[in-house]
Amino acid sequence: MSEKNDDEAGPSTSKSKFSRLQRLRDLELKMNEARKLNHQEVVEEDKRSKLPANFEQKRKRVEWEEEQDKKRKEAESAGEEFDRVKLLEVGADEAEKWERKKKKKNPDQGFSDYEAATFRQYQRLTKEMKPDMNNYKQQREKAGEEFYATRDTLGLNQWKDKPEYVDRMVDDLEK
Repeated sequence: MSEKNDDEAGPSTSKSKFSRLQRLRDLELKMNEARKLNHQEVVEEDKRSKLPANFEQKRKRVEWEEEQDKKRKEAESAGEEFDRVKLLEVGADEAEKWERKKKKKNPDQGFSDYEAATFRQYQRLTKEMKPDMNNYKQQREKAGEEFYATRDTLGLNQWKDKPEYVDRMVDDLEK
């Protein structure tokens, strides 16, 4: 009697056993696929963490420069000036923003070294100087050849400076 029960239950059990094994294989394949995808994500995340902090900005900047070069070449091949073509694409509001940014920039770079500070002071002082060319010409005509220094010139008492020039120098020194 037990043989009949096994025979009757045999084909249905083998089908259910086969379907369970098939399901197990499918689940194992899905697990392997998920493991591979997870590993790929871990590797990509590790690569991103090893990149510098400003990598995305640098990448975008390089892409922008490449695009500008491409547009420049297209404009040159069409016989147009790239700067003019570029400015045609800029809106008025963007142009105003750029102008405001340019005006906000501080030309004074601060103290870097004494040489740079001295040069900036020299530039500032020479811009403020206003030579009196008429007075210069009068002195040159009056003095003749003695106006130009030679190796024998002492230069101690030849010229008397006007009091206004002396006052201007004193004011500058007091600044």
